[in-house]
Amino acid sequence: MTIRPLSASLQKKANEELNENSKRVESDITALRSWLTKQPHLHLVQPSDQWLIAFLRGSKFSIERSKEKLDMFYTLKTLVPEFFSNRDPLDTRIQEILKLGVFLPLRNCEAEDSFRTSIIRIGVFNPSQYHLTDLIKVSFMVTEILMLEDDNFTVAGEQVIIDMKDVGVGILSQWTPALAKKAIACFEKALPVRVRGNHILNTPSGFETAFTILKAFLGEKLKKRIQVHNQNYEAMYKSISQTVLPKEYGGDDGSVQELTDHWKAKVESYRDWFLREEKVVSDESKRPGKPKTSSELFGVEGSFRKLEVD
Repeated sequence: MTIRPLSASLQKKANEELNENSKRVESDITALRSWLTKQPHLHLVQPSDQWLIAFLRGSKFSIERSKEKLDMFYTLKTLVPEFFSNRDPLDTRIQEILKLGVFLPLRNCEAEDSFRTSIIRIGVFNPSQYHLTDLIKVSFMVTEILMLEDDNFTVAGEQVIIDMKDVGVGILSQWTPALAKKAIACFEKALPVRVRGNHILNTPSGFETAFTILKAFLGEKLKKRIQVHNQNYEAMYKSISQTVLPKEYGGDDGSVQELTDHWKAKVESYRDWFLREEKVVSDESKRPGKPKTSSELFGVEGSFRKLEVD
């Protein structure tokens, strides 16, 4: 078994909050591998131990819930190609999004066992050239790297700063209920992400409509974890220490450009992994019983329940 050991404080958090038991981890991973070998539609899936423990931690070590998330992850890779296909980091479109720095996990956490904070800068891309699906695609690429590399992310979770500076009607018009449903379904059903909070800054004209669409798909707990600060950064500092923020957000830990350069290089370093994973999808023609389809998952209003969190 090849799993990166946790720090003492993160291990304590994993044990107390995620039901992790070091004596049982190896058998839990073996159970998932055994299950995968018996799923004909997932015959291409041969993940690393580190990948599997991310799903176990994101499912609080429920084997059944981990199976459901793994199944849905590879199913959505098949059914939602706008998010999960054509992910070569050297592709011109992805290169441009990486250069803009739309999704930037911060390099440090407040404490050894704290969650990871990330910044999403929605207004940096030109909606006449790119689409929100491009931003979501790259965000998922970075998220998958975090799942493999970042123990704070997989154990303690993630808090997100959503900066809407320079967001205009061209971007807001792309945030349709159909896109919202797909994006939130990926987080709810497929990605083992613990959402600890969302902080929205610099809200533009028309924000309320987009926010209403978002809230339509969220459960009450997550709604309560969204804080709209607009330009009141001081309020945000009550939840996120300035020590981990870049200077553009009132912090002293580097700059947005340094983060952008770091994550561009990091995503590029995973090129072989993304090209290989491109082919690792669910083969719905081999799924026992009825194959899953886009219309089944997304075509009927309310087919996904509201997103609930811990």
